[in-house]
Amino acid sequence: MEKFTVYTGTTVPLMNDNIDTDQILPKQFLKLIDKKGFGKYLMYAWRYLDDKYTEDPDFVFNRPEYRKASILISGDNFGAGSSREGSSGLWF
Repeated sequence: MEKFTVYTGTTVPLMNDNIDTDQILPKQFLKLIDKKGFGKYLMYAWRYLDDKYTEDPDFVFNRPEYRKASILISGDNFGAGSSREGSSGLWF
């Protein structure tokens, strides 16, 4: 077994099952030219109450204790669906 680096960070629990790439990164944001800043579109429909980026205080990513989380704990089948490579890049 190869040695690996231990990563330590705060976890954020998103325990829903079957979160697909359409929920991770909605299609309307795929046309953006600048790929930096995609993070604000992550889980867009769940994070915001409107198109003015009013945060939903009940969504786990918006809670103060998880704002700087760097490890995601998810339910089963996370990232399923259409292949959107942009969705995977949001996490890094």
